[in-house]
Amino acid sequence: MSTNEIIYRKETKESDLEDFNEVLKSSGFFYDYEIEAAEDFLKYQLEDGDESGIHYFMAEDNGKMVGFICFGFDSCTQYTYLLYWMAVHNDCRGKGVGKILLQKFEEFVIAKGAKKIVGETSGRELYEPTRAFYVKNGYKLAAEISDYYSVGDSRVTIVKDVG
Repeated sequence: MSTNEIIYRKETKESDLEDFNEVLKSSGFFYDYEIEAAEDFLKYQLEDGDESGIHYFMAEDNGKMVGFICFGFDSCTQYTYLLYWMAVHNDCRGKGVGKILLQKFEEFVIAKGAKKIVGETSGRELYEPTRAFYVKNGYKLAAEISDYYSVGDSRVTIVKDVG
């Protein structure tokens, strides 16, 4: 896969469901129950569109989805968006796909009036490159709750002020 062939789109489509699972599994980061939860987000969005409150940007290579970012507005706030999920197929990792997805997401939410972005990731050692990626892109590691997901797996909250 070459990043020269990758296109980015806001729209989701039914064929994304098939590719979605492959992207998540290829990463080696997600447990099966996490993959099921992520797939549910996509199913809700496909069923209800933007009315679901769930939004995506997809990276596509020759008609096949190879990465995504999933997000939504935090309706209990005036200007905060939540970064729910992000993954890039292992074959495309390290080629700038994640950075472009993150930029498209940030541009979109800033245009909608966002002032803050909040997300979460795992504190496991496996996720060190993920945390470093967010820090490199201007996010702060704002909080850590030990044994959040399971014993030995903390929740790390990431935050970026954008407005």
